Amino acid sequence: MLLLSCATSLPERPVEDVSADQIKALLDEKAPLVLVDTRTEYEYRKGHIPTAESIPPEKFDVLAFLLPADKNIHLIFYCRGSA
Repeated sequence: MLLLSCATSLPERPVEDVSADQIKALLDEKAPLVLVDTRTEYEYRKGHIPTAESIPPEKFDVLAFLLPADKNIHLIFYCRGSA
């Protein structure tokens, strides 16, 4: 999982790994954030974190408008990971 501190271009913003517990804490405290599920649409339909937007990598270009313009909102991207 990756946490982008703000919704601007990647080189200008720090990127860090975050745990499921950290994400849960942010959700519990109602922190300003957007969850982006980067798995396939099929995987998203089978189950996802509530409020997560489905944006598979191959659709980043056409669905980028779903990401917030507010530079103070955290972006959390997640996928199925590797075993």
